[in-house]
Amino acid sequence: MSSHRMTLASQLFAACLGATCLADVTSFVLPSSLSTRLSAGRSAVATPSRGLEPLLPTATGFSQPARVASSPLPSVALGALLAGAALLRRSTRRLETARHVTKDQIWSLTAADLPNRWRPRISTSMARRNEVVKAIAEQLDKSFFVMVFNRDLLLGSEVEVARQMFPDTVLVRCLKNSLVQQAMKNTGWDSFSESLRGSNMYIFVENDKDLKETIIAYTKMEKKFMRKDKLAAQNEKLGSGLNFYAKPLLGAMLTDEWNVISPEDIPKLKDFPTKLELIAKIAGGIQMVTTKIAKGIKQVPTKLAIGTKKIQEKMEEDGKSTAGEVAV
Repeated sequence: MSSHRMTLASQLFAACLGATCLADVTSFVLPSSLSTRLSAGRSAVATPSRGLEPLLPTATGFSQPARVASSPLPSVALGALLAGAALLRRSTRRLETARHVTKDQIWSLTAADLPNRWRPRISTSMARRNEVVKAIAEQLDKSFFVMVFNRDLLLGSEVEVARQMFPDTVLVRCLKNSLVQQAMKNTGWDSFSESLRGSNMYIFVENDKDLKETIIAYTKMEKKFMRKDKLAAQNEKLGSGLNFYAKPLLGAMLTDEWNVISPEDIPKLKDFPTKLELIAKIAGGIQMVTTKIAKGIKQVPTKLAIGTKKIQEKMEEDGKSTAGEVAV
C-alpha cells in the first residue's frame, strides 16, 4: 500500500512540474525537505520569508537553488494537484475494497447464479442486497409457518428479550419489507407480501411442533411490552399524519393452505394439532373401523353354520340327499 502511494505521489509531482513548464513559469515553490533531496548535497539558499527554496528548471535538470523571487502556483498546476489528490484518494479506496476472484470462479458461474433483477453493472451494496434476498427465499422454502409482528417503540434491549422468548428452533429476524417482498415474489407467499408495512420482525417456523410454543411466546411478549396500548397511543398521537395505522401483529401464513391468517385468528393456532397428532387420530379411527369389521366377519361363519345346519335338517325330513334336490 505504501509503495503504491509513493508511486502515485511521484506521478503527481511530475504532472505538476510539467504543467508548470507548459505555463511558461520561470520558477515554482517546493517544500524545503523535497528540494534538499533534489539538490543532492548542494548548498540550499532558503527564502527567509517563507522558508521555501525556489528551483530553476533547465535543459539538463535542476540548477542550484538561487535567490529568485517565487511566483504563486499557477492555476494549471493547482488543477493538476487537485486532480491528482482526488485520483490518489479514489485509488486508495479501490484498493481497500478490492476482492480477488479467480478464473475458475468466473467460469463456474451459471444462469442460476444471476439475480432475478439482473443488471450489467451492479454496485457492492446491490450485490449484498441480492444475497440477502436469496437467503430469505431459501428460508421461506424451508418454513412451515411465517408470522410478522410490528417492532415500533421497542428498544434494542427489548428486541433481544423478545427474541429469547421464542423457541431456539424458531428463527426471529428484523428484515426490510422490500427485500422480503422480492423473495416472496412469484411464490405461494406472494399474497402475504401485500400486507407488509412498517418496521417488522419476521418469525420463521420450520417444524409444526414449534407452532404452539411460538404462538404462546408471542402472546406473552405482547402482554409484557404492552404492544397494543403503546401502538394505539402512537396512532392517536400522530393521527392523520400516518400513512397506515400500526398493529401489534400483521398476520401469518401456513404453507398447507397459502391463505393469509388475520391477527384475530392467529391465537387460535395454539390448539392446531401437529402432523403426529393427526396421524394418531387417524390411526385410532382406522383401528375402530377394523375392530367393527372383524366383529362382523366373526359373526358371518356363525350365521353360516346355523343356516347350513337347518338345510341339513330339512333334507333329512324330506328324504333328499343333495342340495339340488332341495332347491327343486
